[in-house]
Amino acid sequence: MTPKQEEALRDYLREAVVPLIEDVLAKKLGQAMTFAKEELAQPKREWQGLTEDERDTILRSESSIFDMTEAILKAKNT
Repeated sequence: MTPKQEEALRDYLREAVVPLIEDVLAKKLGQAMTFAKEELAQPKREWQGLTEDERDTILRSESSIFDMTEAILKAKNT
């Protein structure tokens, strides 16, 4: 590639491709800011732990303690 061709390619990139990249970046930044705003606007819920009855149920269960605990907490906190 000749120096003149390289310069023409650089000019093309500056004039055509760079603005497209900037547009995409600006759009993605806007989407990220909107997402962050929505996430921050959601009220924080207080964590719900296990009750004594739920603990007893888990301990008496034949299934895995981990699985049972995870299922109860997931149901309470989603």
